Amino acid sequence: GAMGGQTPNNIALPLHRAGVKILGTSPEMIDMAENRYKFSRMLDRIEVDQPTWRELTSFSEAREFCNAVNYPVLVRPSYVLSGAAMNTVYSEKDLESYLAQAAEVSREHPVVISKYIE
Repeated sequence: GAMGGQTPNNIALPLHRAGVKILGTSPEMIDMAENRYKFSRMLDRIEVDQPTWRELTSFSEAREFCNAVNYPVLVRPSYVLSGAAMNTVYSEKDLESYLAQAAEVSREHPVVISKYIE
C-alpha cells in the first residue's frame, strides 16, 4: 500500500536504517527537507536566498531577534510544519500577545520566527 503525509516522513529514515526498502523519495532527501537546519544549510550552500530565521526558547530571545530583523515577522510553534498556528506579527505588543496565547515558550516548546518578506 501507499501512504502520504507526516507519518511516513517521520518513519522513513528509521525504516530505511532497519533495512526496509523505501520506494519514492529517498529517506535521506525526506530528512533533508524536513529538518529545517539541514534544509537551511543546503539553501546556503547552493546560494538560494532565504529569510533570516531562528528557533527561540524565551520571550526575551524572541523580542531581541524581532528587534534585530525588524517587524513584520512570521511566528509559529517549532513543531508545526504547515501553516497551522502561523501568525504574522507587526510589533512587540503583537509578539507578546501571540506568545502568551501560544502557551509556554521554552526549550521543550520553542517557537520559530522568520523575517517576513513582502
